[in-house]
Parts: sequence; structure tokens; C-alpha cells
Amino acid sequence: MTIPSLITSLARTDLIMFGMLMLSMSASVLIPGTRHSPEPTVYASPVPTVDTLPTHQVDTLNASNIASAILPKIEVESRAYPSTLPDFSAIKDVSTKKQMFFNYMLPKVRQANDKILADRRLLMMIRDDLTTGDTLDPDDIQFIGALKTRYRAGQQTNLRSIVDDLLIRVDVVPESLVLAQAANESGWGTSRFARQANNLFGIWCFSEGCGLTPKNRDEGLTHEVTKYETVQEGLVAYIHTINTNPAYTYLRDIRATTRSQEQHFSGLALAEGLLRYSSRGIEYVRDIQQLIRVNELQKYTLPLQA
Repeated sequence: MTIPSLITSLARTDLIMFGMLMLSMSASVLIPGTRHSPEPTVYASPVPTVDTLPTHQVDTLNASNIASAILPKIEVESRAYPSTLPDFSAIKDVSTKKQMFFNYMLPKVRQANDKILADRRLLMMIRDDLTTGDTLDPDDIQFIGALKTRYRAGQQTNLRSIVDDLLIRVDVVPESLVLAQAANESGWGTSRFARQANNLFGIWCFSEGCGLTPKNRDEGLTHEVTKYETVQEGLVAYIHTINTNPAYTYLRDIRATTRSQEQHFSGLALAEGLLRYSSRGIEYVRDIQQLIRVNELQKYTLPLQA
């Protein structure tokens, strides 16, 4: 049974217990990290460009049909993909390598996003209860507390404020953006960090022995590139970093605004919030957007859910 179908078949109490179980399982594999210097950075205003696709111009129905035709969601969830990274360097034809890379990563992205959507649906149920003045039961309170800790939410004491803050953080990262960053950061799955550490997103860690030491690390820096047991674990950690690190507040704001306007998520638009993912700043953002456009990655993004 897939996660979405399981969710619809469970009662409210069972949903909360399921969410708590998923939280405890995923929290055990997360190592907080970031790709940039911790020095404060002032966000630049997004530079308007004809290459940036406005989200309101995306036809949600067509995007859904295209994504389903390429790799149907039910097939993505049920098809068994190996946890070990394939040897993409052995594939000489560039077009074939790209398509195999996307085919390998896409089910993993959707699996990670489905788990986030399960928590988000529960949060929305709790928000509705708070709106109507219903009293939350202890399981609800415990669930909110666990999410607040995991997502490093603010210090609000008002329950409604906490839930509203969490709903900005507990959300999916569109497939188009994840695939583009994975391809860029890992050299299409061929980099040393991808092959030896299952880290396709260049996530850093800061304790000795937590990962691999970059060969060209600048003098005075002590970070390592986090090592994960599986590609899925590294992917989950990347999405968690996007959802929690202060460096990506602007990305989360773009996503929240998109939701409030009931528009389709655009990886091109959300990429504007990656200014601090790389020291290259806006040039890095434009590279990611170019990857999305050239490889038509928006077709893999599912319609807005939850």
C-alpha cells in the first residue's frame, strides 16, 4: 500500500501515530548541514529575467499529464529501485545518462515528498481544529512538539502561530528543483562525494569524521561533506536542510506565497531562493534554472497537493 492510500484509510489517531513513527525514523538519519559559510548574508532581490517562468503560466493539468506519462506516480512508488548508486560514469551517451539519472532519482524524490505531505496533512487538520475552537488532544500536542523540534521552528508559544510556522517549513521541494540540484552538485551522479558518500547535494557537516574531506578545501575551513548510508538518506537530509536552514528562508517564502495563491510549484521560481547555496550566488541560481529549462524538468513536478 502506498503512503497516500494508507493515509486515507487511517483514523485521525492512527494518522498521528503514523506521523510520529515517521518522524522518529527520519530524525535518526538527519545530520544538519549547509552548503555555505555561516557568515550572515543579505538577500539580493530576485533579478527579473525572461528565463524565469512565472508560476501562473504553468498549466497544472498538462503538467500532471506529462509527469504521469513519463513515469506514473503509482509506478514511481511501487517500482523497486536499488539504494546503491548506479555507475553513471560508465554510460557514454549523454542523453541516455541524463534520462537514467532522472529515472533513478525521481522515485526517491517523490517518496521523500510523500512522507512530508503526510505530516503536512495532519498539521492542516490540527490547524482546522484550532480555527474552529476545538480542543486538541494530547496526541496532537505531542505531534506538534515533535515537528517543532525537528523543523527547528521559532519560539512562539501560541499554538496557532507554531502550526502556521510549521506549515511554511513542512512542505515539499518540487521534483524539478531537486533533480536539477542533484545533477549539478553530483556531476550527474559521478562525483566522488556521490559515489563514496551517497551525497548528491554537497551537504556539509562540521564534526571530525562525519564525512569526506574536500580535496580543495580552503585553508582555515574545517567542514566535511556528509557521508550517508544510502542515496535516499542523503536526499531526505537535503530536503530537510532546505526546509529548516535560515539560509533558505526566502525559498520557503516563495513556496508559501505560491501555495497561498493556489499556483503550481515552479522549480524555476523557487531556485531564486538558492542564493546562499553556493558562493557563486546568482550565477549558481541561473545555472540551476538553465538545467531545469534545458532538460524540461518541470514536466516531472506533480500538481499542488495538501
